Amino acid sequence: IDFDEPFTTLRNQGMILAPDGKKMSKSWNNTIEPDNLIEQGYGADSIRLMELFIGPWNQSANWSVEGLGGTFRFLQRTWTLVQEFLEGTKKQKTKNKEQTVGRDAEVETRIARTTHKAIKKVSEDLHELGFNTAIAALMETVNELYKIKGEHSFKQASETWHEALSLLVQLLAPFAPHIAEEMWQALGHDTSVHL
Repeated sequence: IDFDEPFTTLRNQGMILAPDGKKMSKSWNNTIEPDNLIEQGYGADSIRLMELFIGPWNQSANWSVEGLGGTFRFLQRTWTLVQEFLEGTKKQKTKNKEQTVGRDAEVETRIARTTHKAIKKVSEDLHELGFNTAIAALMETVNELYKIKGEHSFKQASETWHEALSLLVQLLAPFAPHIAEEMWQALGHDTSVHL
């Protein structure tokens, strides 16, 4: 190798501290068990997202469940977006077996631009271990896709919608692997999203 150290970069992660700001320890009886939150219906993916979204990866942060509702709603909105698309395409196929809906180039461009912007931002953030900003970019992407859907529906450019939602699920998979796998399969893919 052409450098002295075994790695070109040293990255130290922060810690999730107890709600009072102390280091979590069994001896201090201040550890947090996520099982109760999972049993309340939030799910493991919501908790994973909350922990990654809590702040920069290399800084410590106090444990707080304040962001849990937000990450849970974000996953619900993403799930709903995929399910509404699937329902819309199912109805479209049943209603118009022989009629195809015309593609709108403007809608396709907006969807593609939104998706490519997310790919660029999330990829860069993952490379820099900026998990919180990558998740924020995914949240912005979902908001923008809802806005486009509200204006144009799924009927226009449905192939582009399918591709955009598939890419969104791929970008979400490192952060929320369980729900991403479910959505990936629902979108008709045969292999795992993690491949």
